[in-house]
Order: sequence, then structure tokens, then C-alpha cells
Amino acid sequence: MSGITRSARRVGAAVAAAVLTVGLAACGGGGGTAASGGATPDGQLEATELTIGFTPVADQAGLIRAINNGYFEAEGLKVTAQPAQGGAAAVPAMVAGDLQGVFATYPSYLLSQQNATKIKIVALGVAGSEEYAGVFVNPNSGITDIKGLVGKKLAVNTLNNTGELSIKSVLKENGVDPADVQFMEMPFPDMRAALERGAIDAAWAVEPFQSGMNAAGMTKLFSNFSGRTATAPLAGIGMTEKFVNENPDTVAAFARAVEKANAELAQDPESVRELVPTYTQTSAEVAAKMTLPKWEAGYPTAERLKVWNDVMVDMGSLTGPVDLDEMVYAPKE
Repeated sequence: MSGITRSARRVGAAVAAAVLTVGLAACGGGGGTAASGGATPDGQLEATELTIGFTPVADQAGLIRAINNGYFEAEGLKVTAQPAQGGAAAVPAMVAGDLQGVFATYPSYLLSQQNATKIKIVALGVAGSEEYAGVFVNPNSGITDIKGLVGKKLAVNTLNNTGELSIKSVLKENGVDPADVQFMEMPFPDMRAALERGAIDAAWAVEPFQSGMNAAGMTKLFSNFSGRTATAPLAGIGMTEKFVNENPDTVAAFARAVEKANAELAQDPESVRELVPTYTQTSAEVAAKMTLPKWEAGYPTAERLKVWNDVMVDMGSLTGPVDLDEMVYAPKE
């Protein structure tokens, strides 16, 4: 069965402050839980109950589609989607064992890998595009171009992650020293009101929050997905290498279910418009006007993720490139 619950279980101090009052689950047959991983006969699942952290934004719809359409159930899994402010907050909870996986932006995983927490990226999300996200300002702010951000406060949902890093890359490409812009952390749902009252000078928004910015009359200053980040992959689902190694059949089943949902969204992205209001604070009217990202079929590859190695080393977030071949995962045939 599948459904939507009204409250989310606390998953530890690293995530508790970011949890929203929404949860989604799908139930499947079979015995065992995520805590009971271990060797089993070939083809049997080592664990059947998984909690996956995710951010309630449009690009993470593949996970929700797989839940709602029973793809996990068909694989013998019960999957609960645990909302959080961003992947950077949820990754530590996964490492602590409170979550079995996280739908997060790729920089979160590269940072973990650098810090000796081995991560496997088991499922894709979407690719960025110039139309899908960007930096917004209040039209009354007097900021009319990217150079106007010097000395200003710019909000992103999590620091040292996709928004901040890609924006810094674009700033640098346009002759603005990223150190001259003050980045601050703020949940996506709070940004529009903060812009309206002047608490911040600019904000990074992805869908569905970008459509909310447009509806409120905010001005899109530039897209953070341009230049070398123009088609950068945005987010995917990661698990610890330890969990993947201990639960190979479970992880393979999970990855197949998400890939099936992603492949369908790649063929029919318009279906997301009806799905997004069910797991975000977005109205059907705003969802109908969203700019949709591009979903990708298949599994993660080191080649697609290389741009984040380049950007993060350039911005000083990584001391050197991490081994992406070691991080990507695909189910064995």
C-alpha cells in the first residue's frame, strides 16, 4: 500500500530542526528491517524497510513517484520518504544510521567522501538548466545585474552546496569575487517573504519556489546553471558504502524502482505538475506554471558528476578531486 502521513519521525539532532510535517510511505511484503541487514540466499532482500531523507522540491519527484506507483512494493520494499531542509543536513543522519539513504545534491556526497565517509550514489535525479533555477531579487532593491550583489546578502537553502557553489562559479565567470557576496542559509519556503521585507537582498530558488518568486513579482537576476554548470546534474540518492555492501540485493531492488520512475518522468515530465502539490507546500496553480527540469533514465556515471569535482576544487570546498568511479553504483545484472 502507499499513502501520505501527516507527521515525520524525528531522525536525530542533525535533521530534527529541518524536518517538515509531511511523510510519505509505501508498504511491501517480506520480513526483515533495515536494521537486520546481512547475508541471505541469492535474490532475497537483506532489509525490507528503508527511510530515505529528501528535500520537498520538484526535482526529487522520482522518489515520490516510485512510492506512490508501488514500484518499491513490487520489489518487496517498504520505503518512507523523510522530509528535510536539505541533503547537507540529512547526510549526517544517514551516516549515523537514522536514515538508510538520502536524496541530496552531489556536493554533499563529494564532501562526505573527502571526509572519509564512503558514499555510493545509487540513483539519479535531474539535470540543471538555465530555466529551472536562479537568483532572485526584489524589483525595488536597486540590484539590476550580477555585479550589484557585491556586499549583499544572498540566501541559499544550505551553505557550501549546489546553490552556493554554482552561484559562486557564475559570479567568478562574470568578474565578481565570490568572497564579496555574503551567503546565508535559509529554508526555501522562507525566502520569498524575506525578500519582500528586505531581510535579504537576493535568494536562490529552484522549482517549485522559482514559480512562487515569479508569481510574487520578484526579478530573476541570473541562472546559477550557466557556463560550466549549465547542465550540471543536480541531485541523486546516496547510501553509505557500508550499507550497500551489507545489503546488495536490497539496494539493487531500491535502485531499480527509482530508475523506473525516473525513466517514466524523462518520457512524461508533465506528470510532475500533479505530483508536486502532494508533497510540497506548492498550490496546483503554481505547479501548473513550473519550469520543469530534465529527468534522466539510467544510473549515475563518473563522467556526469565530474563538473562538481571541478567546481568544488576551484572554490576550495575540496582539497583535491575525489574518486568518482568509486562512488557511482549500478545494480548487477
